Amino acid sequence: MSVLSLPEMLDTSYANTFAELLRNEEKDFCLDGSRVVRVGGLCFQLLISAYRTAQQQDACFEIRNVSDAMRESLRVMGGDFFLSAGEKA
Repeated sequence: MSVLSLPEMLDTSYANTFAELLRNEEKDFCLDGSRVVRVGGLCFQLLISAYRTAQQQDACFEIRNVSDAMRESLRVMGGDFFLSAGEKA
């Protein structure tokens, strides 16, 4: 399983790069959120899309080492489901 280390800013300027990285990932993959300080709306939508795609393909999708800032951003945007069950989706 590959691990994609996320940058500090998951915002609009990173959305195209993030979308391309997600498209090129293997079936099972993991995101490392330890450096994230901000999650913007577009990248949040990409996270949801990747999560749902993984569910449809019966693949593993995991967010590890979620920073406090990322945790709060996800919570505020309704992404608590990313954090339930030990940060595995």
